[in-house]
Amino acid sequence: MKKTKENMRTVFIPRLSKNDDSLFVAVNGKRILVKKGETVELPAPFAEVIENSVKAGEQAENFIASVTNVN
Repeated sequence: MKKTKENMRTVFIPRLSKNDDSLFVAVNGKRILVKKGETVELPAPFAEVIENSVKAGEQAENFIASVTNVN
């Protein structure tokens, strides 16, 4: 995978705890370790996986909130 500016994206992954310092990401057999708590440049496929994961987590939280707040 060539690392040209066109296929790189900026990503920030917040740290959730003191010991939460990195995230392992794999795409099609290629893998990277992303540092949390810093803005990093990643190849677009890895950034997309992280963005999709964040969106899925938000949807899960919204669903749980909607189910538990039933009157």
